[in-house]
Amino acid sequence: MMKYKRNDAFRFVFNQPLDAQFSVLVNGRRIDSEMHPCKIIDIGPQGMKVFTDFDISKIYKHPPDLLQLEMHFVLDIIKIQAIGYIRWSQSYRTGVYYGLHFRNQPAVEDLIISEMKRRRRKEVIDKKQMEF
Repeated sequence: MMKYKRNDAFRFVFNQPLDAQFSVLVNGRRIDSEMHPCKIIDIGPQGMKVFTDFDISKIYKHPPDLLQLEMHFVLDIIKIQAIGYIRWSQSYRTGVYYGLHFRNQPAVEDLIISEMKRRRRKEVIDKKQMEF
């Protein structure tokens, strides 16, 4: 795959990767009824980097540009569902990193921004309380 650089206004990197789940789509159609666990490494309004032990390329013999991951995750309190188009992948030890792009999903972008703001406010408040 070619080198891909996201152009998000911001990207939030988690100190502890965040639990999430995904199912696999081909051309927008679900081909996998299972939900597979993964970890969100970083996220921005238009995409995310995830790590999973589930190597899609070894199971589904489709070109990566036809595959999408239907992501299910919670950043603060609201469950978010987004379709991530695979832009790149990188094998690492027993798993794979995937770079996902949320194409034409403005409601998801807005929800990610509001949930990350809410989460960050709570983190700042918690940190201040720990200092006292």
